[in-house]
Amino acid sequence: MTLQFYDDRTFRFELKTNPEVPCDRPYPKYDESALEETISLTAAERDGALHLATDALTVVIGLEKWRFHVEGEDGVVFTEQHEDIDVFGEDRVAPLGGVQEQINHNPRRIAETGTGFRLAPDEKFYGVGEQFMEFDRRGRTIEAWHEEPLGTETERAYKNIPFHLSTNGYGLLVDTTARVTYDFGTESTASGTISVDDDQFAFIFFYGPSLKEIVRQYTAFTGRPSRPPKWSFGTWMSRLGYESRAELEEIADRLRKEEIPCDILHLDPFWMPPGESCTLEWDTDQFPNPEEMITNLRERNFRLSLWEHPHVPVGTDAFLEGVQNGYFVADGTGKPYVMDHTCQGEYRGSLVDFTNPDAVEWWKEKHRRLLEMGVAVFKTDYGEYVPEDALFDNGTSGRVMHNLYPYLYNQAVYETVGEVNGNQEALVWGRAAWTGSQQFPMHWGGDPQTSWNGMAAALRGGLSASLSGIAFWSHDIGGFRGTPSDDLYVRWAQFGLLSSNSRCHGTTPREPWVFGEKALDIFRTYAQLRYRLLPYLYTYAEVATRTGLPEVRPLVLEYQDDPRTHRLDTQYLIGEDLLVAPVFESETTRNVYLPRGEWRHLWDGERYDGEQTVAIECPLKTMPIFVRAGSVIPQQEPTQFVQPGTPEDLILQVTLEDGTAHGRYYDETADRLEMVSIKTNEQTLQVEVPLLSATRLEFEIVDADDFSEIVINGDALSYTEADPELGEWTRSAGSLVAVI
Repeated sequence: MTLQFYDDRTFRFELKTNPEVPCDRPYPKYDESALEETISLTAAERDGALHLATDALTVVIGLEKWRFHVEGEDGVVFTEQHEDIDVFGEDRVAPLGGVQEQINHNPRRIAETGTGFRLAPDEKFYGVGEQFMEFDRRGRTIEAWHEEPLGTETERAYKNIPFHLSTNGYGLLVDTTARVTYDFGTESTASGTISVDDDQFAFIFFYGPSLKEIVRQYTAFTGRPSRPPKWSFGTWMSRLGYESRAELEEIADRLRKEEIPCDILHLDPFWMPPGESCTLEWDTDQFPNPEEMITNLRERNFRLSLWEHPHVPVGTDAFLEGVQNGYFVADGTGKPYVMDHTCQGEYRGSLVDFTNPDAVEWWKEKHRRLLEMGVAVFKTDYGEYVPEDALFDNGTSGRVMHNLYPYLYNQAVYETVGEVNGNQEALVWGRAAWTGSQQFPMHWGGDPQTSWNGMAAALRGGLSASLSGIAFWSHDIGGFRGTPSDDLYVRWAQFGLLSSNSRCHGTTPREPWVFGEKALDIFRTYAQLRYRLLPYLYTYAEVATRTGLPEVRPLVLEYQDDPRTHRLDTQYLIGEDLLVAPVFESETTRNVYLPRGEWRHLWDGERYDGEQTVAIECPLKTMPIFVRAGSVIPQQEPTQFVQPGTPEDLILQVTLEDGTAHGRYYDETADRLEMVSIKTNEQTLQVEVPLLSATRLEFEIVDADDFSEIVINGDALSYTEADPELGEWTRSAGSLVAVI
């Protein structure tokens, strides 16, 4: 057993049951240097235990009898379980150790390792990837093993990430790619267990105690995402699927005619010939002259996304080429592993082996040709189907590659987009994920049921993913299978257009005009709101790349000290300043919990004190959105497509709390993350704003009192008189508006 400290709050624990055997772990790659620093570590023996202390925590290890626990600033935060005894005096859970498996009646091998740990009575658990069940994992058993969920109603998941957080103030990453099984109090309410299908049990322990600090540490260690291109924060329009060039161009025409802001059009499998998903070759009968088509779309400010999966169908030239060169995962007999029902269309195919450098280059080259035509991004579907007995070029089996496979698959495609289009354009729209997959944004939540429950499950999955390192996340607006009701589509669109990224998708049409004029008008309103908020969304995209903190945040991430947020999974924050409460009924009164502080309802301007639940009337057109008082929200006039660079006309909407407000703004043109602050002093309003790249800067100070003097960066002027050098102030609908 070894213990390695990276810094005062982070260490790696490892148990090797076969220490004589070297263990090389090439994937996923960690950045240990991001945490490593000089620490003051003291070691002392007392009471039969070794006490290893840093400035932030103490690890206690039993020497006479094995025991292990971690103490933080306020006491024990994690302890191995030795006290969960039944009435016969038997342990309910096992401490650190392994389980042997007998082979052919005599030899034995270690097949499983793990530990048990004590659960505090009020402790809550989060994460383990994108899980669609209850947000708090307490009382659940979770198997971290990728599986096609066929919806969002079961415990199966696409994005299993063996990292969990506790309200006790720690995060724990199991360092493996093998199957991990968690019991968060199912077998015994007093105990949790973690078991790994391997002879090695290792984990990285992150002490906060702030959940935000834990996420920062975890993403620094496992990798943070690059900021996605700005256009990717526009609306994506898709369905399964547009079947011809004529149909796609008709959709483009209608979007512009209806003035629905949109930047990306997506083609699902039908862009390839029947029976050839996935050869990455165009069906030129249905999509003649695709390069011309892509050029025409770009001239109208649409980008094109293409669907794919990593299975190559038998009977195609691509399959023969892959067989001849050994590009596919093998079945143990020296042949490619051929499986039925793995490809779109339910035909047979083989999996590309992403541990084979030649196979990776082959797959990349297929993408390069498409990118050079003008394709902007790929939807990297699937990745969950690796059999346990499959063999890979690097000598490993499906037992250790199954969970890692989508990491390597998405990495290959993501890198290719960056190589051809430039690193700032690197992007995928991925489904499956493992530890570190957040480095290859973005991700979406698979195939949710077309129902109110499916919508709620999609949100739970996103909040869970956000606490597992996934900073940019989306879902299928309207649900996947079948046709949503008009009201369900509207409610899902309101929620989807205020997610970190937004895509309409399903097996039937998802364009807003299909659902009637009322739905079309409401969709347009929320799409325009999204484009108005692009400066705010892109600011928090930059924050995510610097800190690892997600755009979409469960309330517990920001308000950990408020127990009422600990299980709240039907509302969320975008960044720190916008609170969104999706509505899961047609017409209703929505109860919304507001955390501490003061909050302004976006639609009617009414203010509410925090730490209470408020009832908001929600006709179909209204989804509750609240602005945190004391915030500065960067905005712009909405456009039909995303404009690159800092807006020429930038609006900073200020909601004062106790006479002050502050906020961040990412000045894209200057590549700077800037702070803006406002404060009042009697009848003076003081504004501190950096020199921004915007040509015209407008402050909208909501519900402002009368002021006799405005001070901008130390220069004073009367807001009743225009000053051409400093600016012009007017009053409009109760707000004070400044243009400088």
